[in-house]
Amino acid sequence: MNRSRRAENPHPARNRGAALLVMLLAVALAFSVVLVSSLAGSNPEIERQRRTVEALAQAKQALIAWALMQGDENPATKKGDDGPEPTYYRPGSLPCPDRNYFGQASSGNASGSCSGKGGTSIGRLPWKSLGMDRLRDGHGESLWYAVSDNFRHHGLNKAAINSDSRGSLLLYANDGVTLLTPAGEELAAVVFAPGPPLPGQDRAAQPDAAVSYLEAFDGKNNAGATGPFIMGPARDARGDLVVNDLVVGISARELIAALERRALIEAQAALRNHVAEKGQLPNPAPPDGSNCASSVTSVESLARCASDVVTPICSGRLPEDMLSEDLSSPVARWFTQNGWGRVMIYAIHDTAAGCTETLNLDGLPMSYVLIAPGTARGGQTRPSTSLADYLEDADKDVCKDTNTDAWSGNLDFSVSCTATGNDQLRAEE
Repeated sequence: MNRSRRAENPHPARNRGAALLVMLLAVALAFSVVLVSSLAGSNPEIERQRRTVEALAQAKQALIAWALMQGDENPATKKGDDGPEPTYYRPGSLPCPDRNYFGQASSGNASGSCSGKGGTSIGRLPWKSLGMDRLRDGHGESLWYAVSDNFRHHGLNKAAINSDSRGSLLLYANDGVTLLTPAGEELAAVVFAPGPPLPGQDRAAQPDAAVSYLEAFDGKNNAGATGPFIMGPARDARGDLVVNDLVVGISARELIAALERRALIEAQAALRNHVAEKGQLPNPAPPDGSNCASSVTSVESLARCASDVVTPICSGRLPEDMLSEDLSSPVARWFTQNGWGRVMIYAIHDTAAGCTETLNLDGLPMSYVLIAPGTARGGQTRPSTSLADYLEDADKDVCKDTNTDAWSGNLDFSVSCTATGNDQLRAEE
């Protein structure tokens, strides 16, 4: 929870939040390396496993970091004689796999194919595009990578990425039956360590074919762009090894949670800027307001979720118009174009805005409460006009106050209600 008072500087650097998140990811990676290093010893197979686990961990963290940094710049593209037109990035989008010919100069770079219609979303890990050295598993093979259509880099897919986004990739345990990604836990991406070739795989003759490195078994197909995928090692009824791919997934839930931390930093900065310039907090947008309960199908064309200037309210969604217009330092364009305001729960106590009712967080008065809801959990359907489809109140037995009744006018919030859920709460006195 953040109970800090409003900062004196109303224009903090936006990139600082993204850089902080990347630093935290680096710390997490350091711990993972220490963990897998404990497996090392005199046994060559254990050493190969250690190198494989370390490579998979590095790949996962690099992909998440890359996704978080998207949107820091909006490069301009020429369009006729009308001058530059901004291109809006989608933080959370992932690079295309490397589909370039292995060993060529372009190898290691993300291919543009998965951004076009009919493009392939599986290939080698694009290590050059990620700004890192080539990652190999314990057998010296380059890592492979598949990305969900919902998280493709800009191109064919222009749909927003925000708390309502879900993955589409499924992963099964090596028994071929146990689904490791039930509803709400689908993956945004999968990284494979292919291991040594199995019978029938000719990597010299087909160095760029996924089937030369990744296996299929029991209706699961690691060589297919959409899976479903299976965790190796897996054996058939005779005990023969049929899948030796080791797999690590990036769930949409964990990727969105990281994005939400960045989006909350951006939202709080914009709120401080609004107060500094307008003398009050912006009123929330209605939960059922125009465009507020709809998905963003294209980040290049967006009708904003706006405050109700006729009947101002004190609890609802974060208004996308008030943070984007008439401010010398408005909210980042990626924030608005991806509809982050409409997925955030927002309540205020500000007499200048006509909101005089006390706003409490665990009994302490606050000027505003802002909640990012995480991805939808079981039973939740979004977009929605019901707050229960966004917040969980998971610890009802220990909650001092509930959060899911805020849209009905109860402005008593509790941090403990988010303890076992996936909601992220920020507030200021």
